[in-house]
Parts: sequence; C-alpha cells; structure tokens
Amino acid sequence: MKLETLITSKPEMENFINDSIGTILSGDVDPLEVEIKLRFLEKAISSIRKDVRVKNYVWEEASKYNGQKFRGCDIKLSERKTADYSLDNEWLTLKSKLKGREALLKASGGIDVETGEQVVTYKVSEVLNIKL
Repeated sequence: MKLETLITSKPEMENFINDSIGTILSGDVDPLEVEIKLRFLEKAISSIRKDVRVKNYVWEEASKYNGQKFRGCDIKLSERKTADYSLDNEWLTLKSKLKGREALLKASGGIDVETGEQVVTYKVSEVLNIKL
C-alpha cells in the first residue's frame, strides 16, 4: 500500500466508508479480520502523524497555504495554549489527594469506607480488546 493510493477527497471518503460498511455487513469478509486491519491502519496513521519530522514538514508546507484552500480543504494554522499548573503547590496537593481518593474508591468498589455509602456508580459498556 502506498500513500499515493489513499483517499484524497471527501466524496472518495464517503464512497469508501459506504462501500466498506456494505461489504462488512454483507458477510463477504470476516468482520474480526477487518477490525484487526482497521486497528493496524489506525496505529500506522497515528505513528506517522506523531513523528516530529513529519509534523514539522507538514507545518512548513501548510504555512504556504495558511488561510487558503488546498484540494478543497481549508488550511489554517493556529497555536493552542495549554495550561501548565505544575508550579502551583496547592494544585499539586489537590491533584495528589484526588488520585489517592480515586485509588481508595476503586479499591473499595466505589463504597465510602467511612460511611459505607455507595458513592461511585458504574456505567457498563462493551469493549473489544485486541492487542496488536
């Protein structure tokens, strides 16, 4: 598989999605086999996008089109600020207490050990674990 053969437009993407879903639901392919392939593909895409060299090269190229369209897609570069509270001692103390409380509740099955009251509710969801 080569990058040049991948989806390059929204209509292609929609066709790919619809065709894939149809193929899976028709029973023509093993759905578990498809799930494994999708997870490999997802991990590969994530690894490529996280590579610092690729990120820098993409950013450099995108800067040439900032505020413009490129192949029908809007290109906009922006900075995202994230707060770093690690210099605030009170925040660090509270965070540590919160982690300790979560560990205590987890160990007690969600029951407050002092009152015996159920203080944690659990949502049940189905999870498919596939280790790659």
